Amino acid sequence: MISFAKYHGCGNSFVIVEQAFVATYDYARLAIYLCSKDIGIGADGLIIVATDPLEMIFYNQDGSQAPMCGNGIRCFAAYVLDKQLVDSRRFMVKTGAGMLEVYADDHQYEIAMGTALFDHARLHMDPSIHLEAYQIDTYQLSSVFLGTIHTVLFVDDVDHYDIEGVGAYLCNHPTFKEKTNVNFVEVVDKDTLKIMTYERGVGVTLACGTGCCASFVIAHKKGYVHDGVSVQLPLGTLQIRYEGNEVMMKGPATLIAVGKVDLEEEMTC
Repeated sequence: MISFAKYHGCGNSFVIVEQAFVATYDYARLAIYLCSKDIGIGADGLIIVATDPLEMIFYNQDGSQAPMCGNGIRCFAAYVLDKQLVDSRRFMVKTGAGMLEVYADDHQYEIAMGTALFDHARLHMDPSIHLEAYQIDTYQLSSVFLGTIHTVLFVDDVDHYDIEGVGAYLCNHPTFKEKTNVNFVEVVDKDTLKIMTYERGVGVTLACGTGCCASFVIAHKKGYVHDGVSVQLPLGTLQIRYEGNEVMMKGPATLIAVGKVDLEEEMTC
C-alpha cells in the first residue's frame, strides 16, 4: 500500500505520490493505472515528488511524460507545503522545463513560469513555419514553447466551439511531430481571456496552466491584451502577467482527498 493525495487546480486534477514509495515502478504504467477513472483513482495526470533536490516529475494520464504542467506545479507546491517538505513559502522546483520559483500566499500559488520560446526545435516543428502566425486548413494558428508545446487558436465564442473535434484534429496533425496542446482563446476584453484547452495525452481538460500562459503571450504579442490578464476557466480564474520578459502565473490549488492504494496486483499483471 502506498500513500497518495489528489489535488486539483481550477478543475485540472492530479494524483500525487512520493518517489520514495514508487521508485521501483514503471512511471508510465503507474500513471495510466492511477489516472484511470475506472480502475484507479482518476485524474488528468500523475505527479511524482522527488526530494534532494526538490523535483516535480509529471506524466499525463495516457502514460506520456511532459516537461511541465502549470496547474500541476501549483498542486505540487500545495502538497510539499502541506507535507512540510519545504520550510519556506518561497522555494525552487526542478522540472523538465528547468528550475522554477514558487511563492505561496494565502492558498494562492504564484509561479515564475520562465520566458516564452518561439523555438522550432523545442516545438519539433519544421523551421520553415512562421510560428507566430501560420495556417492549417482554415485555422489561423500560433505556436510557442512555454513549459511545454502549445498552439493557440483565437475563437469568437469558446463555449460553443468544437473543442473536442478541432482539438483532436490539430493535436494529432502531422505538422506537430510530438503532437501539441491546443488552446482555444476568446478575448473578452483587454484584461480578460476565456480559454479551453485540448491537452495532448489527455483530451479536453477544465484548465491548463501552461496553456493559459502561452495564450496570454500570443494575445499580448498581437496587441489584444494588456501586460496582465485574468483568465476565466470553467472552475476558477488564473492571473497571468509579465514581469520583465518572464511570465508569472498565480492561482489556487485544492486538496480533494488523501488515501492509500494497493499497487501490487495491478502493477505486476
